[in-house]
Amino acid sequence: MAFAQAYSADKGAEFRLHMALESYHCPSVTPSQRVRGGRARPAEERDLRKVAAYFAGFAQEAQGAYVEADSQLQAASGAIASGNLFVWEMEGVVVSMAKIAHRSPRHGRINAVYTPPDSRNRGFAGALVAELSAKLLREGLMPMLYTNAANPISNRAYRNVGFIAVGSITDIKFEFEKGGERL
Repeated sequence: MAFAQAYSADKGAEFRLHMALESYHCPSVTPSQRVRGGRARPAEERDLRKVAAYFAGFAQEAQGAYVEADSQLQAASGAIASGNLFVWEMEGVVVSMAKIAHRSPRHGRINAVYTPPDSRNRGFAGALVAELSAKLLREGLMPMLYTNAANPISNRAYRNVGFIAVGSITDIKFEFEKGGERL
């Protein structure tokens, strides 16, 4: 916070805590015992509308404002085309999604983990994240992800998969005044 205070004073800005994040890595995967059946698979073009709805739900929960699913079609199409977006499917129905967002020489970062409210608390996201983590470990990469520190359910779910907290991140937003308007 000392940096934020000094920067704000120097630049004439105001700052606020946007989100506290927890950073995790997963040196070994604990397979899900909760989910019986189902499977992880790469998202396909036939999943476009469902993925767009999940992207909208994810954004809506993060931003606290309604997000139209159709506004997420382009992002969903790009994520599907990348080959790095995966879904968990139960009896032919997609119930969760997660994405391998980035690979570096040592790490694979998982994000966009989302399960709609009517499918939550059944272990689908945990099972999918476990599968993606095992995939990254087979590629010789350490799985890692960031979570909202204020969400104990997701933090517990990731620890159950084998993730270990390795640090905290404070996401700070700065607001500047330009022409009498706050930016």
